[in-house]
Amino acid sequence: MKPIIAVTMHTGDKKLEINETYIQSVELAGGIPLCIPHLAAPDAEAVLNKVDGLLLIGGHDVDPYLYGQEPHHKLGMFHTKRDNSDLEILQSAFNRQMPILAICRGHQVLNIAFGGTLIQDIPAQWEQSFAHAQASMRDVATHTVKITGQKLGAILDVQQIRTNSFHHQAIDQLGEGLVTAGIAADGINEAVEHSDHPFCIGVQWHPEAMAPFGDEHSIKLFKAFIEACK
Repeated sequence: MKPIIAVTMHTGDKKLEINETYIQSVELAGGIPLCIPHLAAPDAEAVLNKVDGLLLIGGHDVDPYLYGQEPHHKLGMFHTKRDNSDLEILQSAFNRQMPILAICRGHQVLNIAFGGTLIQDIPAQWEQSFAHAQASMRDVATHTVKITGQKLGAILDVQQIRTNSFHHQAIDQLGEGLVTAGIAADGINEAVEHSDHPFCIGVQWHPEAMAPFGDEHSIKLFKAFIEACK
């Protein structure tokens, strides 16, 4: 049986949506994607009873109230219902020791869930940063990431990769139990893994945008995730 993967959704203009590449990447790796809306606690539990893994996707900024900060003037749009839903389903999946892969915004939500904080705007708050929000096509790698995590390193089997990049926020203070698994040349956190969970990994880049186009490292990450969900 193929594992069923709960996939969160992005809040659009009076609609929920998801980039097709998330679906393609899960299918490519051997899983069955199941897109879920923004759910409260009882419904989130009911969904997790039926699935084998959780994929937290990218999207808008996260409400800084959730990590104890006032809004920076460069803060973008956020959606409280989605923030609460993502945190609820993430915590429940973690408590079940369910495999978790968190991408971009999901990577940031993962950090917040364990008490970490965010840089609300990299260009305004981080010295000597390079462009982390590239204007190129989403399947094109634009900067390097040094792989430092034991679990992520074992999956990718390299010390450095090139990634795509579409974010203006990033992890600042790490949440409890999380360790840095990847770092950009300017010091920005690009990946985390949880030390007390068999597969709980967050990446700041978008492997789902490159896996369907044959990127070796993106495919390895999704296949390892799906394998952990079996």
